[in-house]
Amino acid sequence: MDKLMKTAVRIALCVAVACLIIWAAVPDLRTVSLGFLLGLAGSLMNAFLLKRRVEFIALRAAGGDTRKRRGIGLSSRIATVLFVAMMAYRFPEKFNMPAALIGSALLPIVILVAASIQNKNLTNGKG
Repeated sequence: MDKLMKTAVRIALCVAVACLIIWAAVPDLRTVSLGFLLGLAGSLMNAFLLKRRVEFIALRAAGGDTRKRRGIGLSSRIATVLFVAMMAYRFPEKFNMPAALIGSALLPIVILVAASIQNKNLTNGKG
């Protein structure tokens, strides 16, 4: 999971740099690039929350820490996306709503692709 998160964070940072370059170079696309950056920030936060949840489930499956723990599940990830949407709705002159929502869905797709590539490499004996 750490290797996947490292890959996802690197890709997110590369996309963020590209958005900042677009923001600086193309004034007509400033709201789109800032909206995408806002969504990307929410997506990154959700990825870290999901990583924490997966580690917690793995710990419980291994027999450790049997206390019930709440607050790092689906509701916090939904709240993050709602916060992104509310920011884009509240400040339409700064953030583009469709770009923000697309950006908030980017990292789960990146993690899925990275996991499938990693799994393919492991099954072929390259990993």
